[in-house]
Amino acid sequence: MPPERGPGRVIILNGASSSGKSTLAKILQRTLDEPFLYVSSDQFVESGMLPERRDHVGPFAWWQEMRPRFFDGFHRCLPALAAAGNDLIVEHVIEFPEWRRYLARLLEGFDVFLVGVHCDLAEIDRRERERGDRRIGEGRGHVETDGIHTFGPYDYEVDTSDGVSPGLAQSVVTAWRSRCTRRAISALA
Repeated sequence: MPPERGPGRVIILNGASSSGKSTLAKILQRTLDEPFLYVSSDQFVESGMLPERRDHVGPFAWWQEMRPRFFDGFHRCLPALAAAGNDLIVEHVIEFPEWRRYLARLLEGFDVFLVGVHCDLAEIDRRERERGDRRIGEGRGHVETDGIHTFGPYDYEVDTSDGVSPGLAQSVVTAWRSRCTRRAISALA
């Protein structure tokens, strides 16, 4: 058995697709003095976890039925990892106010620091076109249609429109180190 350690701390990066969350998470991992696991739902998807079966209706017809269960499981993984003593950087698109409230309940009692990752919509569109592996308009939809930044306050916010620099990541680390005991996520529990 590993040595006993207190519960892990959690930094959640919430932002639209192609807003720079992955880049920020990776730089944060290198910048923080302590080891943090980097967790995202994309890692689950890209690992080959999802079924390869395709329906005659279309390649992802099953996804609409499976998606709520997939994300429920993803959300439940977070407190399990943190309870085992792992510090986490969670990259996420909190698409619904219900998800934010659910995460607040699941992570109640943990040290959670919620970061809003904002990016100019034209820049998100440009990144989606340049990447070629995203549905054009997905990130814009997260902001304009889903309203991902309207579900409550953040502990800290960044704008990645000009890219994600080590200085920007350091500002997150500095804010995290000086965090107060009252957190944005706990206001919703």
